Amino acid sequence: MNNGYYAVALDKESCEAVQKYSTMDVVVGDHITLAYKPNNETFKKLNKLCGTKVDAYIKEIRANKNIEAFWLNGMYLTESYKKLKRIDKGPAHITISHKKGFKSGDANSMFKRPTYKQDLQTEMDYLQGEVKWIPFKEKE
Repeated sequence: MNNGYYAVALDKESCEAVQKYSTMDVVVGDHITLAYKPNNETFKKLNKLCGTKVDAYIKEIRANKNIEAFWLNGMYLTESYKKLKRIDKGPAHITISHKKGFKSGDANSMFKRPTYKQDLQTEMDYLQGEVKWIPFKEKE
């Protein structure tokens, strides 16, 4: 049943802003994962938030030779300004891009020992998106 993930899907303008920072082969920059293959309790909790607008604040960019991502300073529901937290382990982030052969999830381990860090709090105010359920595509 829970063969997918919940994410904050970034709007078009936010995707374009994120993707301008990409320097690697596979450009991602379109979502913030909240819960990957959630259990039933998490599924029900996040399902109620589907369609809810979210503001995501960027703290810094972190990278190594294989992957680059934005480290978030916080996510808030736009209407109520209630804090939205990532359910999965690891920091809330937006994978910007990565080299072929790597996947977006590799950003989780990269954050502990990045080879590059740059504070972006003054450069980029915030990004916007909405909570969505994203089912995995069936392999053909």
